[in-house]
Amino acid sequence: MSTSRKSLHGKFMPALLLITGCGRAPSFNILGSFFPAWLLCLVLAVLLTVVSRALLNRYVEIAWPVLVYPSLTAIFVLASWLALFR
Repeated sequence: MSTSRKSLHGKFMPALLLITGCGRAPSFNILGSFFPAWLLCLVLAVLLTVVSRALLNRYVEIAWPVLVYPSLTAIFVLASWLALFR
């Protein structure tokens, strides 16, 4: 190896150590089949959105349900991911 090649190798080695992958895949073994964690968070979020829809319809009139319910689902997905996996 030439000296320029050795110096390039020395410069890029720390960068290669920083781009390692995940230690394990975020998945669950449910009845012998592995499900991704985000899918379980999405199912939980949809169920929580349905429950919150029933509660909100009882007490409050929602002006823009097309925006409110997908936003609630997104909030519940992100919150459940943070609560369960981080």
